[in-house]
Amino acid sequence: MKKKKRFLSLFSIPLIFWVLVVEATEKSEIGKPNVVFILSDDQSWNDYGFMGHPHLETPNLDQLAEEGFLYERGYTTAAICRPSLASIVTGLYPHQTGVRGNRPFMGEGIDHRQLRRNKKLWPLAQEQSKAMTATLANAPSMVRQLQDNGYATLQTGKWWEGDPLDHGFDEGCGHQIGRKTMEPIYNFVEKAQKNAQPFFIWYAVFLPHTPHNAPDRHYLKYKDQAPNESTARYWANIAWLDETCGQLVDFLKEKNLYDNTLFVFTADNGWRPDPKQVSWYVRSKKEPVEAGVRTPIFLTHKNKISPGRDKKTLASNIDIAPTILKACGIEPDTAMSGLDLRKPQALDERDRIFVDVYWDNIRVDALEDLDSDLIARVVIDGWDKLIVRPDRQELYDLKNDPDDRTDLAAQNPDKVKKLSGVIDDWLRETPIVFTALP
Repeated sequence: MKKKKRFLSLFSIPLIFWVLVVEATEKSEIGKPNVVFILSDDQSWNDYGFMGHPHLETPNLDQLAEEGFLYERGYTTAAICRPSLASIVTGLYPHQTGVRGNRPFMGEGIDHRQLRRNKKLWPLAQEQSKAMTATLANAPSMVRQLQDNGYATLQTGKWWEGDPLDHGFDEGCGHQIGRKTMEPIYNFVEKAQKNAQPFFIWYAVFLPHTPHNAPDRHYLKYKDQAPNESTARYWANIAWLDETCGQLVDFLKEKNLYDNTLFVFTADNGWRPDPKQVSWYVRSKKEPVEAGVRTPIFLTHKNKISPGRDKKTLASNIDIAPTILKACGIEPDTAMSGLDLRKPQALDERDRIFVDVYWDNIRVDALEDLDSDLIARVVIDGWDKLIVRPDRQELYDLKNDPDDRTDLAAQNPDKVKKLSGVIDDWLRETPIVFTALP
């Protein structure tokens, strides 16, 4: 009898311990992964060490990519930052959110950089900017969903849609992040730990975005390697971005948080430096060309995502929101049409992605007209790429022409017609989500 009693006592100890652990886990959300979303700002898809650049060194991003799953053929949803960022948050395309450009169109010949000095136009510009932001009020948001499910949420760096606290972030931190300090991120993580919360960090440091003014420790390294000063300073800013990413990863490792953190990396749009002008670009940003819309996308989560590299499958920034939510055990909003990047086979079966490209300055009063301020719509179907502009159509074979230079539309009218129909179907299947403005 005593032996039996002893046996039950020994059995109950680990059982009680297990129950306490489960209760603590449920209470503190420890079982959920932390998430760090890293956004490169204005960087060409092949300007990384892990993408085979012959001169650029990005050791921290290389290591992070090597430990994760990399899609070499990733794409943005737009060729400029604001609509691209809105797509990442909402899981919707620019024509759906109404966030198509960076700012409202205020008239021909009006320089937005001088608007603050225009006492007549500046109040109107501010009003219309708020109207653009208001279109996201009824749109889905991965940030809000994360916050609603117990995540501590931090916005850092680039954010266009007004006060980040109105969009699901608990805290916000602006331009100084990365370029000047990483302390706000460290403090946020420590607070989340203290509160036993999983955390989401939006790390959209303004790098390698202009001004291309990286410290000399980076610039001097490339000064004699690059073909011109403009390229050298752009490369230096990329090295600066990589350095800050290394600091963030090292901090999480020191806090023993790295293993339970999902890292997701992408860019908002591409960039090719103008060889004649520092901090300017040629044939990339704002255009539907590969140099403007292609980006590597990778996910890293130790022991959760098997390392690998996919050179063929098409991935899109439209997939980021549903991927993050599903990885956190949250069902994405039904309006999100993207796929789970953790499942390459599902992406391979889709085998096509789409891009919206609108002008930088858009007519806010014409958002219900999907063709207003349109530069082009793009479908990439396997290795075929069709660009549909208001006045012409262009077809490219990306397998043999990765920089989309040779237009094959005239030789392939049937393929052009077929892919044009695919774009028409896509527009019908992805309805506008924003609330119509007065």
